[in-house]
Amino acid sequence: MSEDTPWIWLRGDVAGLGPIRDDLLETYWRLDQQISTIVGYNRQSPQPLRTTRAILIDGGSSDEPRFTIYDLTQAAPVPVGVAKLAMDTARSNAEYIVSMDPEHHGRGIGTEATRLVLDWAFHVANMACVWLTVLEPNAGAIRAYEKAGFSRQGIRRDSSMWLGQRVNEVYMDAVPAEFPGPSMVKQKFQ
Repeated sequence: MSEDTPWIWLRGDVAGLGPIRDDLLETYWRLDQQISTIVGYNRQSPQPLRTTRAILIDGGSSDEPRFTIYDLTQAAPVPVGVAKLAMDTARSNAEYIVSMDPEHHGRGIGTEATRLVLDWAFHVANMACVWLTVLEPNAGAIRAYEKAGFSRQGIRRDSSMWLGQRVNEVYMDAVPAEFPGPSMVKQKFQ
């Protein structure tokens, strides 16, 4: 592997997961400053570069695996997002957090990257449940999460904002028994 070739831990057909890289800090920051990401996370303003550094590069622990999401449909892998598992090891569950470049939405990359993160969560980190919340109007994200293996568990009514309107948050989770597979982790040991 050359210095210019990213290290990709898990590969699917269109998406790959690799480690967070210091040299991609500005890329991660730019991806997280998209208006769609700000609205989707119900933030009111962009975050400073130092906050992104603190969250992705300087922060974290072994209880927070973080990944660079790569688009593998190009001639060379292109970093298009980040994903994180905020694990509660005492309860064997984790919150899934993801941010992806909107220019790469609708291509199956987010769905496959989410499935790869679930594969990691269940077969490397040994989590019993991975959960997330998503704003109800974000129908594209909900469809992608469902295709990746998440199921709706309920809503928290009028608990967030979307484009100036009160909206519900949808709670979703995934468990190993319902993992849609195939497991790229297990294939590495066959």
